[in-house]
Amino acid sequence: MATIKYLLQSTSANAPIYARLSLGKNKTIKRKTGVFISPSSWSSATGYPKQNDVKNKNLSIKLRELETFIYEEINKAEISLKAMDGDWLESTINEFHGHKEEDSKEFLAEYCKYFLNKLRSSQKSVATVKKYYTIVNKLNDFENYLGKKHLVKEVDLIFREKFIDYLSEVDRLSMNTIGRYLKFVKTICIDADKNEITVSKQLPFFMGFTKESPTVTLSFNDLEKIKKIELDEDKYKITRDWLIIGCYTGQRVSDLLRMCANMIQNIQDFDFIVLNQKKTGKLVQIPIHSEVKAILNTRKGQFPPLFTHSLESSKTFFNRYLKTLCEKALINELVEGNLYDIETARTKKGLYEKHKLVSSHICRRSFATNFYGNPKYPTPILMNITAHSTERQFLEYIGKKPIDYSLQLAKIWREDEKK
Repeated sequence: MATIKYLLQSTSANAPIYARLSLGKNKTIKRKTGVFISPSSWSSATGYPKQNDVKNKNLSIKLRELETFIYEEINKAEISLKAMDGDWLESTINEFHGHKEEDSKEFLAEYCKYFLNKLRSSQKSVATVKKYYTIVNKLNDFENYLGKKHLVKEVDLIFREKFIDYLSEVDRLSMNTIGRYLKFVKTICIDADKNEITVSKQLPFFMGFTKESPTVTLSFNDLEKIKKIELDEDKYKITRDWLIIGCYTGQRVSDLLRMCANMIQNIQDFDFIVLNQKKTGKLVQIPIHSEVKAILNTRKGQFPPLFTHSLESSKTFFNRYLKTLCEKALINELVEGNLYDIETARTKKGLYEKHKLVSSHICRRSFATNFYGNPKYPTPILMNITAHSTERQFLEYIGKKPIDYSLQLAKIWREDEKK
């Protein structure tokens, strides 16, 4: 005889309720009911919500109705000799909720699974795949929080506002991160549309956004101050060397800390660091600046060591030591920036001493900012090193507006006249 029991498998604040269907001694099927509850409101003894408020009582009624519906479908399946498995139970539950005619990929969560599987087999970088895994997890958490499964066509402007509120108030994410996540959600829905899944007519207006953030960099003067300070501890000497190398090679920390002597190539009597960027997969060829050569010479042609055997841990230590190094060098200029506030668990915009705002991202941004606008270093050359695809991306990255090129040309000609 078939029996149905409800249970929880999660201790999260909004846990999914599972239906476990036993079909004899050796066959048990378990699927989510599409209903959620706080574990504190659940009675393991009865297998139903505690009867302590109206909401839980109504939820119990709904679960009993679902149970009755499943038993009715079991009778139909037995008469028609239809196989009862996990897919059958899931389909039955969906039918109870009024989704009988919907293809599984019509649901946002199911399409996200399909999208991720397709993405894994594509030529996309590991970093890109990881980003989409993150946003899909956020969407799943959001649905669990609301206690509702959404269809792809329900991703509209109301969904957008609710998702923004959730990411801001519950996940406590920054507005720029939220704006970026919205762009990923729209990309997934556009892909669904291409695959003939019905989407909302409001999708074209489902926009992400970017809030302008202060750009913090280390100037050439800052770097000189850092070079001149006396340091006793090796960890700060290593940090300084990596910082200088980073500010003259323009690479992300994930590529910076991978640099080694084997990457140095001599091409037409010039030395270059040649590497494939981890994030983009692009091959970049970076001329070795005299500042970098000086460091390599003091280390017998080798790059500084890592802080640990792990690249990820070394990135963390580099980030941490960098702030202390800049504090030791009295990089105290008051600049606008975003600083994490422990009390509110959010970043707060304000004026802070620069050493408090530095992070490993500052290397690449300082390189781009310090050399930009100098007629000796045309923007396309700098973009080739930083691997920005467009000038617009490059300028947004360093927080600059396009220079008036006619004015730039006038300045170059004036310099020529002085010669």
